[in-house]
Amino acid sequence: MRSPLRILYHFRSRGTGAEAVHIAGIAGAFQRMGHEVGFESPTGANPLETRGSSPFQRQSSDNRVNRWVDRCPGWLFEWLELGYNFIAARRIRDRICSEGVDLLYERHAFFLCSTAIIARRHRIPMILEVNELVGDERIRAQPMLTRLARWTDRVAFRNASLIAVVSPHLRRRVLSLGIPPEKVVVVPNAVDPSEYPCESETATARRRLGLRPEDLVLGFVGWFVPWHRLDRLIHCFSKLSAEFPQAVLVLIGEGELEAGLRTLCAELGLGDRVRFPGAIPHREIPGTLAALDVGLVPESNPYRSPIKLFEYLASGKAVVAPRTEPIASVVEDGQQAMLFDSSSAEDLTSVLRRVLADPILRERLGQAGRQHVLQRHTWDRNAGILLESLTHLKPLLP
Repeated sequence: MRSPLRILYHFRSRGTGAEAVHIAGIAGAFQRMGHEVGFESPTGANPLETRGSSPFQRQSSDNRVNRWVDRCPGWLFEWLELGYNFIAARRIRDRICSEGVDLLYERHAFFLCSTAIIARRHRIPMILEVNELVGDERIRAQPMLTRLARWTDRVAFRNASLIAVVSPHLRRRVLSLGIPPEKVVVVPNAVDPSEYPCESETATARRRLGLRPEDLVLGFVGWFVPWHRLDRLIHCFSKLSAEFPQAVLVLIGEGELEAGLRTLCAELGLGDRVRFPGAIPHREIPGTLAALDVGLVPESNPYRSPIKLFEYLASGKAVVAPRTEPIASVVEDGQQAMLFDSSSAEDLTSVLRRVLADPILRERLGQAGRQHVLQRHTWDRNAGILLESLTHLKPLLP
């Protein structure tokens, strides 16, 4: 890059949870490269401060926008999303004119296209990061105005300079809309190596979680929501609990399903074999992962690039994850992680048994996974790939 850039990062979301981890990761990487990064969003959140915060605690409940959105019916919310185009266009145009923006980076949102048009009119390069598209499985219901959402996607994609997607599936979906292949780059999620030092305080981390030194610890870190299939994970663990009496399952986080999961554990007679330590601040995740022997990704979908996968790998832990295309494109089964058939509880149980029974395998996976992710999947590397791709496509950067 010829000189430091003034980058404006725009996102139309709360800026909490995993999405804020992603936003803060790439923004922090740009800053470490010497670029200046500012944020623009409806709520005014700073993801560098809110990353990883719980979406269930509603820390931003004092924000008028968040309070209003929480009470808004779905059909009205979609019209508000459309209407936000006018607000976003004005705000982005004002900041371009007043601050001299060199690069607009935007997290894609349904119905949002005006910002890409503004960037093109002002000859400002724009990177559009796409994490989901209409028609794919998602947390919220599919939009009712589906055709309109697809039309605004086409407008945004055609006007953006570069489109970054987190999985091959999303790349195929974007290309199906007539976007040139050279304009779409796959960049999976990543980690910041400085947050995951080589030395880990296993004993200290286990004491904080109430675990014993001799425990064989399987761990999940995330939110207790249906799409993680934690109920299936608990059932699989229960089948192995007698075979591995030293094994403990630790579910770190919180969410709407916690009470039901606790009841399920009681019904299966697992007692304190399954622990619920609660949610932890994101800054404490690296130290907490030190307590684990195995990091678990119990479920994922065909287009998602789960951040926890990369955090487990960076921590040097053996990883068990579903064999989805985005995950299999990052790690090789049996080399950096153990993968299972997402549709089969029996296969998950079999993979868990193999990992629990073989300490040498766990050690080998942990070492290989850490080396792999720190070489190939860091936020700094991702930021470099994006800026390099953008320079080759449209040499407008200063």
